Amino acid sequence: MRHYSRDTRKDIAVVGRSCRLPGASDVSGLWELLKGGRCAVSRIPADRWPQSRLGHPKAKERGRSYTWAAGVLDDIWGFDPGVFRISPREAEQIDPQQRLLLELVFEACEDAGLPPSRLAGSGAGVYVGASALDYSTIALHDLALADAYFATGNTLSIISNRISYIFDLHGPSLTIDTACSSSLVALHEACEALAQGEID
Repeated sequence: MRHYSRDTRKDIAVVGRSCRLPGASDVSGLWELLKGGRCAVSRIPADRWPQSRLGHPKAKERGRSYTWAAGVLDDIWGFDPGVFRISPREAEQIDPQQRLLLELVFEACEDAGLPPSRLAGSGAGVYVGASALDYSTIALHDLALADAYFATGNTLSIISNRISYIFDLHGPSLTIDTACSSSLVALHEACEALAQGEID
């Protein structure tokens, strides 16, 4: 880890925020959840997993679930692809992580009072922490579901690259996978790049 003296370090500030979390669809919702000390664990909706096929009362039964409790995001299908110049056909093949991040980047820019068009063509970088590719397993059950958009819709590297492409950002575009620490490591790398003047 590199360290900088006060003379060389550039100050870094968070100017825009957005989030999607279980029980909190935005930053104010997260604050209310934390203030109220509420638990956001709920029952997995029936439309996410076929509970009748995957459920089993025995905890050690292979390939089955015996609990349906989880932290679940609301409305993961509410993505409007036209806003991002993506066809509905392509959007269907895109991992919800990519769809949500496009919305979150747009909302963070709004929160910062920074129109995304002002960033277009700039050396802004994209640093994303991501690890799981669960959505891609749908093709394992029926290969006919995958089409020409499946690979870019379900590849870790494209999670950051799609943001760079849609918002026309010309700085580094990295998806960092360090398992549970992915987002923290991505934030660290972004701060290092800012401090070094590698990105705008």
